[in-house]
Amino acid sequence: MNKTLEYLIVIGLVVTAAITAWSVLTVNHLHIG
Repeated sequence: MNKTLEYLIVIGLVVTAAITAWSVLTVNHLHIG
């Protein structure tokens, strides 16, 4: 498998996870506030 493609996939997963976590935390914060 192409190392560059694998690297991009990993970055994509990390970014997606970060955005998801940030969204969940923001929504929870708004509900609590």
